[in-house]
Amino acid sequence: MKLRRSGFLLMVVSLILTVILAGCRSNGPAPSETGESPQVSEEGQLNPVTLKIMFPGDPPADWDEVKAEMENRLAGTLNVKLNVVYIPWTDVLQKRQVALSSAEDYDLIWDNNPVQNMAAGLYEPLDELIEKYGPDIKANRSAELMEANKVNGQLYAVPLEVNFIRPWTFVIRKDIREQLSVEPIKSYDELIEFMYLVKEKVPEITPFIPNGTEHIGLRLANMLDPEANLAAVLNYPGLYTKGNDGKVYNIIDNMDPMIMKNFEQYRKLYQDGILAKDALTLKNAEFAKGKAAVSTFFDFGVNLNTRTALEQSVPGASAETFSLYDSGMKLSSTYKAGNFIAVPVVSKNKERAIQFLNWLNQKDNYDLLAYGIKGKNWEDAGEGLYKPIKDNPYAGVPFAWGWNPKLDRIDASLPEDVIALNKWQREPSNFATDILTGFTFNPSPVANEVAQLSNAGVEFYNPIVMGLVEPSEGLAKFKEKAYDNVKKVQAEYQKQLDEYLAGKNK
Repeated sequence: MKLRRSGFLLMVVSLILTVILAGCRSNGPAPSETGESPQVSEEGQLNPVTLKIMFPGDPPADWDEVKAEMENRLAGTLNVKLNVVYIPWTDVLQKRQVALSSAEDYDLIWDNNPVQNMAAGLYEPLDELIEKYGPDIKANRSAELMEANKVNGQLYAVPLEVNFIRPWTFVIRKDIREQLSVEPIKSYDELIEFMYLVKEKVPEITPFIPNGTEHIGLRLANMLDPEANLAAVLNYPGLYTKGNDGKVYNIIDNMDPMIMKNFEQYRKLYQDGILAKDALTLKNAEFAKGKAAVSTFFDFGVNLNTRTALEQSVPGASAETFSLYDSGMKLSSTYKAGNFIAVPVVSKNKERAIQFLNWLNQKDNYDLLAYGIKGKNWEDAGEGLYKPIKDNPYAGVPFAWGWNPKLDRIDASLPEDVIALNKWQREPSNFATDILTGFTFNPSPVANEVAQLSNAGVEFYNPIVMGLVEPSEGLAKFKEKAYDNVKKVQAEYQKQLDEYLAGKNK
């Protein structure tokens, strides 16, 4: 009886407090349309908020100074302070998912593969918010980029991209090439010859450490035969498209000759000691440490981070690039972004988050976060160009919050041919529209098969790509362990693609 009476008294007190609090709230501004905290004070000014933002990697040098300047500019306008959480690359995938699944109070999150989080309802639809608060977000992105990155007609994350193809290039130790009296590399065969010469003449350096299987395998096979238009199907091992024909193939039933040739070549490179013996675990960070003569990067040209790190690790070292791309190629593009920034549904500051992203998509603010303090970290080098100040460079992460081809600058210290390639890849009209443009695969119907295929890929497919096993033997093992999952994922992907194309052609 005493327990019941205590419960009753608590309920009465709770009701009284609810009425009092409701009365207090009735005198203040009402919640916004999104249900978040009121944005505007009684004086008509934006209430101060702190936005919690997740970025990948480590804070750049001079980050505190850049952040202070950002907050200084934001004071009295958007009235925003920043709680920016940098997550190391090794942990970012896991910690992002933990933050989302536990409804941690982030307002903006960088995501490089947001489809599953979108499907799970973890990200806020942004069309209305961008229409109301993001004119500069829209103005700095082509219609192709905005439309191609919608899911079921809605935009769930701002696409961050400057390239309408995903570039990659071989980065070479220029000082070693010159030491060996080798002329600048002009062909893939010459690159292979250089790797063998390094093994013979500079044995303390690993000739080649690629940045994982994504940088070779299908991607390389496509560049060696561009007209074939080969492309991996997302990150599903063994599945690929070719010829822009709207069909999905697998390497077990339909092995393309160029893919097999590539596998066989990498087996020889591995056996000959050109590839690192632990190539499956090493990445392109080893190049910046001075441990490889050749690596691969998703850039045209040697990026500032790599140049700076290499010069610090190995005094006198220098780097250059060799690319299989040229601006005369007639390639297709899906206009899919490689990076996104999203607003979690749990954010209490959705409107302000989009206002902040819009602010970042204004030229002076973009320059600040991308390149640092003007005059200290960088200099203007003309329209669309900048020059990092060598003694105090700032390696920002614009790909994680604002990348767009209209505001992003190209490093003027890069070679002219590299600058030309960067300009070429930023113009959507230079590319044909891929048949997959606008299509987003929903993996939910085959989620178990996707998970099992991913595990089998790590264990059985990646060693084929890296040359650790003889290709035919590796493929036989991959078929034994993964064929059913390959076929089920292939069938579901093809089914959804067929439905998408049928609806598009109505």
